[in-house]
Amino acid sequence: MSELKAILLAAGDSGRLWPIEDKLFINFFNSTLIQHSLNQLIKIGIKNFYLVASYRNVALCNRLKADNSQQNIQVVIQKNKLGMAGAILSVKEEVDNQPILIVGPSDVFEDYLLQQFMTVYRQKPDGIMVGKNLKSYAPLGYLTADHDIVTGIVEKPPPAKLKSNIASLVFDYFRNSRSLIEAIEKCATKDDDLYEKAKDKLISAGQIFKLLSYNGYWGYLKYPWHVLDITSYFLSRIKSKIKKVKIDKSVKIEGEVYLEDNVTILENVKLVGPVYLGSGTLIGQNSLIRESMIGQNCIVGFNCEIARSFVGNNCWFHGNYVGDSVILDNCAFGSGAIVANYRLDGQTVNSVIEGKKINTGRTKLGVVVGSESRIGINTSLMPGIKIGRHSYVGSGMVVSQDLPDNQFMELKNGKVNIVKNRINSGLNNIEVNRLKLKF
Repeated sequence: MSELKAILLAAGDSGRLWPIEDKLFINFFNSTLIQHSLNQLIKIGIKNFYLVASYRNVALCNRLKADNSQQNIQVVIQKNKLGMAGAILSVKEEVDNQPILIVGPSDVFEDYLLQQFMTVYRQKPDGIMVGKNLKSYAPLGYLTADHDIVTGIVEKPPPAKLKSNIASLVFDYFRNSRSLIEAIEKCATKDDDLYEKAKDKLISAGQIFKLLSYNGYWGYLKYPWHVLDITSYFLSRIKSKIKKVKIDKSVKIEGEVYLEDNVTILENVKLVGPVYLGSGTLIGQNSLIRESMIGQNCIVGFNCEIARSFVGNNCWFHGNYVGDSVILDNCAFGSGAIVANYRLDGQTVNSVIEGKKINTGRTKLGVVVGSESRIGINTSLMPGIKIGRHSYVGSGMVVSQDLPDNQFMELKNGKVNIVKNRINSGLNNIEVNRLKLKF
């Protein structure tokens, strides 16, 4: 595998995932999504990697490179706006005439896909594409095939024109990169499907692309609530670890619970697995944690319930209910703030994405709260709403619509008032208060 070059696509826009800033650097089990992908590729013997980054996340990609200094990783900035095709062109000189594997590191799949790939790779086909049969439509790329040979590909066809239910994973192998690069440079399209058009052109020209049919778990991040799907997958794989922690004898634990070092759990807490708690996190008295992932240095104070949720690092709660929600780093919920996660009529929850109302397909969905945000005491957040990065919601509010980044929402003279948030909270306030706690 030493000759194979892996290209990790890290420059994509995460606009549909707002208020998530960069999907590849969300932490699951204290490891970013892109690190999980990198680890899987290293396991099968790949030694040469190209991280195609944007100006927005190049610093994060360089940090990832430094954290994996034993690997041969090059970070390249994508300067064009040609999507996935542009990412390939960004490294065309580095990988010219070489075998390449193109990977979307926001896709989550089981390790055995890599073993399947190795088996087909040894057959030396012109290329390999990975497909998974879907039971319902999703706005993805789709493959058509004749047995194990790919016959065509189309990006995001409308449901009425869907010719196949084989969704295409971003895990494409090309025995010689030059043919792909030339196809990209010769294709023309007004849509964002230049990469797919180039692959289809190679198929039409007679190149043989093997279809690797994958039947395992596949998690992808198209919308912010998909973080919950991936959280559930990672949690389903944990085995209990309870060492180097402080737990009161009254604590009750059911199922698989993974506790990092220096976790503290106080009196009368109940953990219903699968549960993951990051290092330095404290769970206060009378709290209930169910099927959730909570990051490092969090304070889940007295009388909280967190259910089926993802919580980032350095978050603070006190007397709250948080269900089926995504709470990113450095957020705080005031006492009595509640997340609603179920409609009164029992129908699926809608959420607005880039100005359009989207049916999430979930009957239970709470909120998505961007990093460095604050929710005031006794505030209610309605199902499916999103709070932007560094935005504050005042006390006693009922929030039923999205709040953009850097805003302050308050109830003033009986009316909702939204202004620019000028408060610079920073991480230090929460961290200083956390370190003052004595138990």
